[in-house]
Amino acid sequence: MARLNLYKNHLHKLAESYPYLLDIQNDQLQVGTRIVALVRPSSSMPDISITTLRFSYAGKHYSASLLDLLTVSERHLNSPLAQLDGLKAALTNAVDFIFVD
Repeated sequence: MARLNLYKNHLHKLAESYPYLLDIQNDQLQVGTRIVALVRPSSSMPDISITTLRFSYAGKHYSASLLDLLTVSERHLNSPLAQLDGLKAALTNAVDFIFVD
């Protein structure tokens, strides 16, 4: 599984608010689970946080907050919908902002 893959959210309790999951886990960690950020339409998320990754998919705008993370079994992640390599620098900057002062 590759980092920055976008998946359809199949977690029933969260799927309505967060239709997608963005895998942000380093590919070197192989433990049967993945760390994912919850993704929702950008219109429902304020545009004020450096810890939010913004991107377009299928003609719509989405946001993934690095403050809304889950670990998900790899069994819940089907085939990726998209590979979002263009978010790598933004992900690195956002994580650096959270953990390093």
